[in-house]
Amino acid sequence: MKDNETKDRFIELRSQGLPFAKIAAELNVSKTALINWERDFKEEIDNLRAIELEAMYDKYCLSVRKKVEFFGDVLSRIQRELETRDLSSISTEKLFAMYALFYREAQRELPELTFKDDEEVQTSKSERRAVAGLLAGQYKRIS
Repeated sequence: MKDNETKDRFIELRSQGLPFAKIAAELNVSKTALINWERDFKEEIDNLRAIELEAMYDKYCLSVRKKVEFFGDVLSRIQRELETRDLSSISTEKLFAMYALFYREAQRELPELTFKDDEEVQTSKSERRAVAGLLAGQYKRIS
């Protein structure tokens, strides 16, 4: 049985997308054991992968907030420039087209805003807890 440090390292390496062969060589663990660990630690691997992806999204300005800020900034600059233009020129038409394109893209990227009243919040929490309870019950039966 391998120690927890080895398993933690496996979770880290697997969350980075490394193949079993490379992980097996680094940790000196059989591929069969790694496949079993993959199943046993799926949630931990998925969580760590999500954390790493979120950091990459933020680093490369792919987060929703940064996209909204970027599109808002570009739209504001285009709008300011449009205000200085004679609307009969061809370049203005191109600028309008660019504005429309950025506006549509910004709208597509914006998350849908939904608000819930207190009763809806409580209902959502109850449903989430019920599902978690059902899943926990199924997990206990499988174990």
